[in-house]
Amino acid sequence: MTRILALDWGNHALKAALFVDGAIVRRWMDPEADAGTVERILTGSAPDGVAFSSVVPERTAVLRTVLEGRRLAHVLEAGPGIVLPFRLLVRRPEHLGPDRLCAASGAAHAGFREAVIVDAGTAVTVDLLTAEGFHGGSIFPGIGLLLDSLHAGTAGLPRIEPEGGVPTPPGKDTGEAIRCGAYWGFIGAVRELVSRTAGEGFSGGFLVTGGAGAVIAPHLEGEVELYPDLVTDGLYYCYRLAMMPNENSRNTE
Repeated sequence: MTRILALDWGNHALKAALFVDGAIVRRWMDPEADAGTVERILTGSAPDGVAFSSVVPERTAVLRTVLEGRRLAHVLEAGPGIVLPFRLLVRRPEHLGPDRLCAASGAAHAGFREAVIVDAGTAVTVDLLTAEGFHGGSIFPGIGLLLDSLHAGTAGLPRIEPEGGVPTPPGKDTGEAIRCGAYWGFIGAVRELVSRTAGEGFSGGFLVTGGAGAVIAPHLEGEVELYPDLVTDGLYYCYRLAMMPNENSRNTE
């Protein structure tokens, strides 16, 4: 029985998943996480190995420090320099966010040779994976950042929270108008990016993950699949490729 812990610490929250013989048996999500949270997850999961990813340098440093203190035999930090299940077809792979690579690896782990991958977190990424490799994609502000920018960049518009259900235009007051504009403008932008990323004749899958994934998925065209665990699945897959290459080549899982 092999216990692998996948840790993804993004701009908003720490997400973790414990894989036992390839299946997720426990999940964690904490928007207020710190080093103590990581320590408690490690203690509670007792992993044989860890794969981790973060787009925040300070949080990457915390993860490295905590994991070094644990003296685990097998630790993988996600990034463009690790073994990946695809080629990188971008100009500067060293600048690729590890979360994007993990989401694409999760798509490959799920059996998709071609996919448009939408990761809707603090920022939204729309990336293209084909049989040739990872082509890159687009990065767009998430709905929370859109609302923040309206408040920060204007004198009279209040800060509106994104929660509250689906708004129906036209908004009857300033708050409703802001929510309508942010929500439907956000959906429209993501739909356009997905359409242009796929291009004509695309026959792959459309995968959506991230905190706002459930908001986006119903408004996209085609066969859309919601994968909440896509990034942690990708971390697990990358761990297998790096640390268990013989097992992976036998396709035992």
